[in-house]
Formats: sequence, structure tokens, C-alpha cells
Amino acid sequence: MAALVAWPSRPEVTFAIGTRRDGDARLDGPEWGRVTSTINASRWTLLTEEHGNVVRVVDTAGEHCGRDGDAIMTSAVSTPIGVWVGDCAPIGLVGDRSIAVVHAGWRGLENGVVEAAVDAMVSTGDVLRGAMIGPHIRTCCYEFGSGDLDRLAHRFGAAVRGVTRESRPAFDVNAAIRIVLGRSRVVSIVDVDRCTGCRADAFFSHRVRRENERHLFGAWITESPA
Repeated sequence: MAALVAWPSRPEVTFAIGTRRDGDARLDGPEWGRVTSTINASRWTLLTEEHGNVVRVVDTAGEHCGRDGDAIMTSAVSTPIGVWVGDCAPIGLVGDRSIAVVHAGWRGLENGVVEAAVDAMVSTGDVLRGAMIGPHIRTCCYEFGSGDLDRLAHRFGAAVRGVTRESRPAFDVNAAIRIVLGRSRVVSIVDVDRCTGCRADAFFSHRVRRENERHLFGAWITESPA
């Protein structure tokens, strides 16, 4: 079953981290059915994920499901939100009242999807307290073209330059995420620290193995904050 992780300072907030053992992100499968039953919700909200910076705000379970966007925010109870991911990074954001999930590949990062999600939370008067970075492709497996890498280094800083295990130029997705979160003054970061490219036993990877399946990274609030 997907790993369920409660946020330390807000135990009513739970993250679900799927793996290839849960199948191809099928919400009608038995594993995700058990997850859904624990939160008394029948519908998730998932978006089309177009590597942009559109954020959808969800007030009821299933609202906006299937619409365009790469980030979802909610402060409602029993309203699960999720992103499909393989090599792209799933990010969970936790505020005092709201939560958000973000689908962040290199294009989404360049387009400001993380900043857009942070802004959506802050615009409601919420205070962002922490973030979880889920499994994604790491520099060891993420060879990158020099032109794109130069542009991303200009956007985020030299820290996003990495090398693969074969010593070829690579884009450090994790470093870019941390830079953006740092600029947003997020200091509490939980990193699952797993590479989808390396871990063929646990995750799908299109870049390394040409797999088209994806995992689900989800979050929800089980009760109203005190």
C-alpha cells in the first residue's frame, strides 16, 4: 500500500506516496481504494498536468478534476488532492490552514509553478510552514542539454548544475525546488530522497526506462485544524 506520512506539526495532514507496487496510478485499484476509504471521500481532484503554472483551488471533493493545471490547493476536510508523477517531482506544501500539491518537472519549475502555488496559499492569508519533496529523477540519471541547462542556471543559480554518474551535464531538480522554497522562506523541508531512475524496483521512469506509467502523490486534511 502507498506510504502514508502525517505532517509533524499538523497531524491532520496526510501525504500518500505511491510506488510501482500500487500499479499505474489507478484510483479504482484496491490499494488506492483502501486509502480513499480511510478519509471518507469518494473523489480525488487531479489535473491534466501541462507543465505550466495554473493552480486550482478546491473546496469540495472532486472539484476541478480533469481540468488543466499543475498545482492544487485546498483547506477543506476530506478533500483529497493529488498529482501524477514519474520522473517529475511531486511537492506537498503545508500552511497553517491550507495544503497544496504541485507537479514540477523542469518546464513547470521554469514556468514558476512552485511560486504560483505558494502565492495562492499566501494570498488567502495563510502562512506556509513546510514542504515535502517526493520521489523524482535525480542528477545521477538526468542528463541535460547544455542550452537548456544554461537557461535554468540563469533562472535558479549555479547550484542546479549537476553531473550524471557518467559525468555528463545534469539538471538538479531537487536543488531548483529547494532554491525556490528558500526564496519563499520555507525552512522545514522533508525530502523522500529517492531517484525514480535508479530505483527500478520501486518507481516508474520514462527518462531511464521509457515507462509511461505514473505514481500518485496525494494529500488531504482529515479534520479541521484546532
